[in-house]
Amino acid sequence: MTEIHTGTAIMTVDVMNLFIRECDAEVYEPAGHTGTFNRRLVGPTQGAKHLEVVIGTIDPGQGASPHFHPGIDQFCYMLDGEAEVTIGETRRVIKQGESCFFPAEMQHIFVAKGVKPIRVLVVYGPPYGEGARVDL
Repeated sequence: MTEIHTGTAIMTVDVMNLFIRECDAEVYEPAGHTGTFNRRLVGPTQGAKHLEVVIGTIDPGQGASPHFHPGIDQFCYMLDGEAEVTIGETRRVIKQGESCFFPAEMQHIFVAKGVKPIRVLVVYGPPYGEGARVDL
């Protein structure tokens, strides 16, 4: 454990938790999703209070059912493949290098397209954990 001076406080952290490799992050299947396998890169374990960063792998035709996150913004950046994204009544396909943003409380659906699994970088603010989801 190391003491880090943040400018306004002193935090005690395990600095090794601040260097993250995707292959070392534990795989989990998020609630309300099918064929989705996430790895949490940054979250409360690293001391994050204002954001969470996840890499998701989603099988073709699978993904998130209609839902929203109370009080949590979500940003998705496509690393590989394409997904059909529905925000409210608007539907659009996003591809590698493109992104979408779901403001807190905004209803959305996210489904992988194509014939191979997709990879997506997801950022939540504040951290999502696994309890802040309202299914529709």
